[in-house]
Amino acid sequence: MFGYNELAYINKYINMNSLIKMHNFKYLASFIVGLSFFLSCTSQKQTSNSFAITGITLIDVEQSKSRNNVTILVENGKIKSIFSRNDNIIIDDGVEVLDMTGHYAIPGLIDAHVHLHRPKNRNEILENLLYSGVTSVRDMAGDARVYQELNNLINQGELIGPKFLVDPRTKFISAGFKPGQAPWSRVITDTTNLKQVITDAKQMGVTGIKVYSNIAPQLLIAISEESHLQGLKVWSHSTIFPSRPRDAVKAKVDVISHSIGIITESAQTIPDNFNDAIKNFMPFQNFAEENAYSEEFLSLFENMKANNTLFEPTLSAWNPSLRQQINNSIAKTEIVNPTAHLEKATKNLDVEAMNEWAMRITYAAYENGVLIVAGTDLTKSIKYVQDEIKFLTECGLSNMDALKAGTINNAKAIGIEKTHGSISVGKQADLVILSENPLEDIENIRKVISVYKNGKSYTGNNN
Repeated sequence: MFGYNELAYINKYINMNSLIKMHNFKYLASFIVGLSFFLSCTSQKQTSNSFAITGITLIDVEQSKSRNNVTILVENGKIKSIFSRNDNIIIDDGVEVLDMTGHYAIPGLIDAHVHLHRPKNRNEILENLLYSGVTSVRDMAGDARVYQELNNLINQGELIGPKFLVDPRTKFISAGFKPGQAPWSRVITDTTNLKQVITDAKQMGVTGIKVYSNIAPQLLIAISEESHLQGLKVWSHSTIFPSRPRDAVKAKVDVISHSIGIITESAQTIPDNFNDAIKNFMPFQNFAEENAYSEEFLSLFENMKANNTLFEPTLSAWNPSLRQQINNSIAKTEIVNPTAHLEKATKNLDVEAMNEWAMRITYAAYENGVLIVAGTDLTKSIKYVQDEIKFLTECGLSNMDALKAGTINNAKAIGIEKTHGSISVGKQADLVILSENPLEDIENIRKVISVYKNGKSYTGNNN
């Protein structure tokens, strides 16, 4: 709901996603883009199109197990085969062999919630993310034209960076258009021709619609149905005043974001719009004592599981220590903060209680079979999905399930699970080599030896 916004990552394929956002009962659409930047000055590429990583322990997020002493054969940027030493398969001459005995391979990490429409140091952010192990991102608000230009640079091999979805502050992402009139950020009403608006967004290259606020349940259903009819994903805030989480799930959105907003499920009444909610509703909710296992929430989880609705809690947005770290970083820069007006409105919120609620409701959802995805929701300074994964384990998720949240589950959220999100035959060769086992200690996801994006190796600048 009211978190920080963030980043973008590395992907050679393009994946644009459109969002819908609303103010005063009007709705704005923006979208996602998939990017891939290649910075030759800092990257180390493979010397051949084919190479084999041998002796590695593979963390298989699809089967929820580790596989010891395997060989991963990569050819032309994709995983050609995976086999064990006992298979007695002979590697062809000319294939570069990389002995990684004693190391661990995980899929390239994915951040399911970033915003890169504003930071001036976007390229630096993308590079840092890549070297940390992030190979894809969903950018939840931005200017489609900027992302198309970045995609062109990626396709030309002139940049390195990930994937985006957009949740923009409209004036920052619609330069040259009146706010709400850009094809990727449209104001809509109950009488809007949704088919045309969504068609326009799709023609800009988007792959998903984000629902933000002030959308009534019936309009939400109409948006979701038309978006899915046109082959687009639908992403929603957990509460999109006046619609509640149950309304988003009933509308069959693909992902709901923000654990904080789930609390409205048990409220007798909620405001009709986002701004009123921040000023006059959220500060007065009893986050400290709300029961995450009450009948209302259990019913919600049951319906989410039945409808395959993914849950992105964005714990990073409310963690007090991380918020302070980000604020300290912002104070030393001149990055413009497009959400300053929201932060003024939220000064009366009990962040400690909200953070504890976020963790309680996330674990309750997980314990009741809801699939969790990992997103950081950052705009003002770099933030790492590794933190979000760690926070998920602190909620109670197993190390394996937290890792799945940042890989295969996120790929499902974006709609790229057939090509990304796991180390599997036929998928893109996006993987991270670690020196220690993340299933023993989740902090080991930071112990990066090298990162592979589309079969290219990036080393030497890990954070």
